[in-house]
Amino acid sequence: MKKILFFSILTIFFLNACYNRYTFRRERKIPCLHRIVVIGFRPGRPIFKKSSYLRCIISGSTFRGEIVSKEVLNTMEEMLLKELSKKKGLEIIPPSVVEETFLDVYNVIDNTSKRELLLEYLRQIGITFDADAVMIGHVFRWEERIGSDFAASKPASVSFDLHLIDTEKGEVVWTKEFDKTQQSLTENLLGIKIFVKGKGKWLTAKGLAGIGISEIVKDLFKTQKGCR
Repeated sequence: MKKILFFSILTIFFLNACYNRYTFRRERKIPCLHRIVVIGFRPGRPIFKKSSYLRCIISGSTFRGEIVSKEVLNTMEEMLLKELSKKKGLEIIPPSVVEETFLDVYNVIDNTSKRELLLEYLRQIGITFDADAVMIGHVFRWEERIGSDFAASKPASVSFDLHLIDTEKGEVVWTKEFDKTQQSLTENLLGIKIFVKGKGKWLTAKGLAGIGISEIVKDLFKTQKGCR
């Protein structure tokens, strides 16, 4: 009986990993962060014209979705800055300040087709502000729920990523991806974490994204233990 239960849980975990992506990649040693430049979020790029799949130029990962609105990008930016501001001793250069110095910043970022050129551009931004790293993210999917807090015919679904580029070497030292569609506990027992954080409600896209950003930033802060 115990073996059956163990393999059942293992199967559910595997299926959950396939359905909802929440991955972490650490490619290089993360520097101690005292000052970071936050570029904010940008829309993903279609893998080909009118494609329903978008690609991240930095990681190469693809996600189901579509180009999101500026309003969505602004919402994500606000939530990210709020979470980052919780870290004591961390100085944040916000997107508004970056735009004042680099007037064409988003035009260059959105139209640079080569990863190496983009990373070098981000590195130069970091150098300009004497920052330890530059943070940039992409939003690939933002599907709002259909229904109410306790009865949704269609759940919210959100997909985004975040990257940290080391200013000294211009390398990606940290990448996190959040790709989730809320499910009920009867559909997915491992969804209990989001269920609890959402207070047992069907979340809005903003609510689901907020949980994702909070978890991702907490993970980044964990890498800073031992830093002064």
